[in-house]
Order: sequence, then C-alpha cells, then structure tokens
Amino acid sequence: MEPKHYGLRKTGFYVAGFMILLIAVSAVKPIVSGVFDWSKFKSIRTHTGSVINILKGPTRSLEMFDIKAISLHSGKATHTYLVGKESDELLIIKEGSAQITINSKSKLLSAGSIAVVSQGDRVEVKNILPGNLVYYSFIFKPRQPKTHREALKKVSPFISSWDTVTFKPSDNGGRRNIIQQPTSTLKQLEIHTTTLKEGLPSHAAHTHPDEEIILVRFGTVDQTISGTHYRLGPGSLIFATNDDLHGISNAGEGKCEYYAIRWLTY
Repeated sequence: MEPKHYGLRKTGFYVAGFMILLIAVSAVKPIVSGVFDWSKFKSIRTHTGSVINILKGPTRSLEMFDIKAISLHSGKATHTYLVGKESDELLIIKEGSAQITINSKSKLLSAGSIAVVSQGDRVEVKNILPGNLVYYSFIFKPRQPKTHREALKKVSPFISSWDTVTFKPSDNGGRRNIIQQPTSTLKQLEIHTTTLKEGLPSHAAHTHPDEEIILVRFGTVDQTISGTHYRLGPGSLIFATNDDLHGISNAGEGKCEYYAIRWLTY
C-alpha cells in the first residue's frame, strides 16, 4: 500500500499555507496615530526590575518602531548588548540616574538626559544609586528604499545631559533644543522639549511631513488628534502620523513639559 503523503504534489497544502503566511506578513498595516496612557500600562517583572512594552510595529517611514519603558532596581544593570543592524536606539531617562556605558565609555545621566546609539554600538545601562531607575528605549529601524540603498555612515554616539541643555523662555513657556542632526540610519533626528504655562496651547493644530512622538515629562496635557481630545499625564506618549491634524495644550494646574521627537528617513 502506498503510504499517505501530504506534500506539494498530492494536496498543495504546503504551497497554500506558505502563500497565506506571506500575505499575512505583507498585510501588517503601519501604526496609526494614537495615544498611550502611562496610567494604563501593565509592567512585566524581570529579575532586574520591570519592563513595559508600549508600542511595536511598522510605521509609514519605519520598518520597525519599538518603544519600551525599562525599570532597574538599585545595583541592577542590563546585559551588555549590541544595537541591532540598520537600527538606532534613543534612550531617555524618566526618573533616577543611569550609568550608561557605550563602547567602554561610561557617563552618569540624570532624569531628562538622553543618549542616541546606533548599530554595532555596545551598550549597558546600570542603576548605581539608591532608588529606582526608569528609562525609555526607542528603537528606529527605517524602511530601506526599493530602488537603492543608502550607504550607512557610522555616526558617533550622542549624549545630552539635562543640566547642560539651555532653556529658552517664550510667551507661552519655553523650549530646550536637544538634538537636530543625522544618525547612522536616519536622515535627521530632531528632539526638543516644550514647557507650557497653565492653560496655554503650544500652537494651532497642524500637520507636517514627518511622523512624531510626544512624550509627556510632567504635568497634564490635552492632545487632539483629528478633532478627538485626549487628557494625558506624565509618562504618556502620543504618536502622530504625517497627515493627521494634531495639537497640544496644557490641561492641568501649573506648567507642563513634553519631548517632541521627529525624524526623517532617506
């Protein structure tokens, strides 16, 4: 008796299954504009602290965008790791202080500080002081052009200590310009913080050619996306695509402050 064989010749199930898998993978839609409320996040315990998986997936300009909030107990550290291929990583200290070691060079960064590292950089984050350390990790992996690939130019790590960034007052609050330059994989990464006085908007609702992340540092904001209002507190994030009308204002008592993170790809 001929043994049963469920391969390509007999049923075609393997081909059909493979095609369904390809369609499923290619059908992954880019992340749309939305808000991520810190008060609703669920943390996962780790042996060094905890992690919150905030956002992960493709965007219109990025093959993969991965945002996490990582907590380290006093005396704990991440494993030393290499930043992934064709990727940049942005680290922002939310609370506490972090000893960040990049390619064997270490620097102690306080809350508000940032570091930008890129593919192949060797990184370790450690909490060497009493109390908890919380920081964000943003991983950018741009989509590669179909017609040609830009030669990636290695850019040195960028570190900005919060206490060295100049505050420029304005009528509605003020601003700190942190970085506006190319990275190893992005044509430009621009980050600044905006401080708003109580009850005031940053500017009228608008769109712009690039995608954007807003990260609330302190205070309460009212974020509009395509006419819908969202009230968000410290630690929360907003993702805006390049064509959704969006605006932000101070919705709480006292001042509020947030990071604006924008990027251009090749």
